[in-house]
Amino acid sequence: MTQYSGPSEFQTGSKAEHTERLILASRGALLWERVWPALWPASAIAGVFVAAALFDLFSPLPWAVHALILAGAITGIGLCLYFSFQNFRLPSWSEGARRLERSSGLKHRPISEAGDAMAVGSGDPIAEELWKLHVNALLASVGKLALAWPSPGLPKRDPRALRFVVLALVALGIAFAGWDSAQRVWAGFNDTSAATRATVDAWIDPPPYTGMAPVYLTPGMSLAVPAGSTLNLRVHGAGHLPGLSVDSESTPQSGFSGAQGEYAATYRITSDADVRVRSGGRAIGGWSITAIPDKPPTIAFDGMPSRTEHQVLKISFKASDDYGVTQVRAIITPHGRKGKPIVLDLGIAGPAKTIAQSSYNDLTAHPYAGLEVDIVLQAVDGLGQVASTAPVTFRLPARVFTTPLARALIEQRQNLATGNSDQEHSRVVRMLDALTIAPNQFFINQSGVYTGIRAARWALAGATYPEHVQHVEDLLWQIAISLERGGVLSAAAELRRLQELIAQALAQGAPQEVIDALLQRYQDAMQRYIQALAENPPQNAMDQPPPGTRTLSQKDLQDILKAIQQLNAAGDRDGAQKLMALLQTLLENLKLSSGSGGNADTPQNRAMGDAIRKLGELMGKQRGLLDKTFKGRQGEHVDPKALQSEQNDIQKQLNDVQKGLGDQKIPAPSDLGRAGSSMGQSGQELGSNDLNGSSVDQKNALDALRSAANDLSQRLAKQMGQDKPGDEGADEDPLGRETGRGVPNLGNGVKVPGPSEMKRAHDILMELRRRAAERGRPQQELDYIDRLLRQF
Repeated sequence: MTQYSGPSEFQTGSKAEHTERLILASRGALLWERVWPALWPASAIAGVFVAAALFDLFSPLPWAVHALILAGAITGIGLCLYFSFQNFRLPSWSEGARRLERSSGLKHRPISEAGDAMAVGSGDPIAEELWKLHVNALLASVGKLALAWPSPGLPKRDPRALRFVVLALVALGIAFAGWDSAQRVWAGFNDTSAATRATVDAWIDPPPYTGMAPVYLTPGMSLAVPAGSTLNLRVHGAGHLPGLSVDSESTPQSGFSGAQGEYAATYRITSDADVRVRSGGRAIGGWSITAIPDKPPTIAFDGMPSRTEHQVLKISFKASDDYGVTQVRAIITPHGRKGKPIVLDLGIAGPAKTIAQSSYNDLTAHPYAGLEVDIVLQAVDGLGQVASTAPVTFRLPARVFTTPLARALIEQRQNLATGNSDQEHSRVVRMLDALTIAPNQFFINQSGVYTGIRAARWALAGATYPEHVQHVEDLLWQIAISLERGGVLSAAAELRRLQELIAQALAQGAPQEVIDALLQRYQDAMQRYIQALAENPPQNAMDQPPPGTRTLSQKDLQDILKAIQQLNAAGDRDGAQKLMALLQTLLENLKLSSGSGGNADTPQNRAMGDAIRKLGELMGKQRGLLDKTFKGRQGEHVDPKALQSEQNDIQKQLNDVQKGLGDQKIPAPSDLGRAGSSMGQSGQELGSNDLNGSSVDQKNALDALRSAANDLSQRLAKQMGQDKPGDEGADEDPLGRETGRGVPNLGNGVKVPGPSEMKRAHDILMELRRRAAERGRPQQELDYIDRLLRQF
């Protein structure tokens, strides 16, 4: 009788080793025969689900229904596998050997019995060695072995052959899906089909006050934007509501909203944030955004407050902000006394990052005029942040009243403004009573003045509201003004009002015709102002300007107004605003002179001025010709004959300038002859198509013109008794055109373009308007053109 033990070891390369490999294969076949039937019907459920995914049956379904079907399929497969493999075990070596013996038709189980052990003699080395030799001999004596194919017996579990139907569905699905088979199968498990179709558009709108353009975002982009910007998200083609996650210190915002594949969300950026958008379990967009805080503005006095010749308060200031100062105001309160503060809007041209200007305000009509006050400047930016200066104490300018009664009324008016108690009001009432004693003696032929003072007295006695007291203050001022000679103050006030209107129109981009109309009104008011000054001449010789003082003629003022109009037409509204402020400064400090004005307006001076202006025009034309010649040298098509004709015209105009100087017996600068010679040589070289040589001569001609213009400007400055170039006017160009052609040199730093620059600016403006009218252009380009046009 034998006893079973473990399988014997076989020698490598022996026939027994080959037998062992066949036994292992036989065990694998047994494993397949047990596993394959157990996979049914789980494999049928999986096959049907895969076939449905290949035919894209899940795409039209809502995600909730899709998820329910997926969960049901997984649950069914899991239950079937559990019950099928409940009693499953792996095939043993002896089972594999028995299958091999049956498939090979062996009798007496020669392979499986090789695993028997000795019944007796165990432990005897000789007996065990003999037993091993016996077993090996037994295995070696086995004949040819045959391994049969697995026979799982699946038809017993699927008698209706439904497995072939499932297989056919999967095959047809693969043929239907083609190259998208893998993606469709994956979509059936993860809703990736909807996520793949889903796209996201994202852009950031900076706060409007920054003036910055929107920024379009690409996935994975990192950028820095102003705090307060708005992130806009639009998701298209999503199968269900996308997810929005924001990693930020700010308060969480609401998520997406929408339906039918179109969803939208906005997020206000107040701090650094990492934003992620997901659809169908997959990220379709992500951005890292840094929020740049808006710094408060800064403001400071640019010198102490001062007064003009006409007792107007002048406040110079400098302000700045990272995105633009929107408002500058002055808060004026009585120093050491009570009283309602005065709030002055200093009237900046528009939002600007840096501002340096002066503001003129006539406060002589205010009750605080003549009092010491504290002035605080405040700057406001687009976010509403306010910056203030330290208070500066200053005595407000006041009109000098020569009539004693007028001075007394103004004093009582100040008492009313700085004291709001009933006791102070009663004191002023008593003073008004005292001023109107004996009207038959003190108010002869002034019955209107007496009536006005008495009306103010009774109005103050019955005043119960601040508005009533304000009415009394205005009435006292009107009476005091009527006692003095007037005309200048009202004309100056009209000028300031129109200057503010023009500044507002420039800042708001008003049409050119509106600006022209306001400038015409300003010109008329300026004439009335100068007439009023003439009717109220200085009372003593000390008010006359000292010798050598720079004088302005009516033509100079007209030229400044014309330059303002030209700057606005060219789109330089900032320059027009600066020149407007300059003109107002001149008028505020203007004094009429009774002198002859020196020798400034002589025929020789006019001839030199005309020559300088014409040389400036010739320099512009010569520079334009040089540009065309340079383009020809670069390979662009040019007509040398046309360039030669243009050069000859410039030379002829230069000869006319020399003739004009000769007619007035003014020695022409030697550089004019050198310029003419270079122009003639350039014309000959253009005729022979020598563009390189012509360029050299044109540069020489341009240098000679510049030198000649500089010589003439020095002569003219000397004739007019002005500073030489290089002194106070060191910032002027060689033509002395710091303030523009036809505008007097006033050291204001405003550059007025010449005719060539004006023409080019006008051409650019017309081209922008033409392109803006072509609505077929891309929207991004039209938006850019609109932003450019807003500058004009």
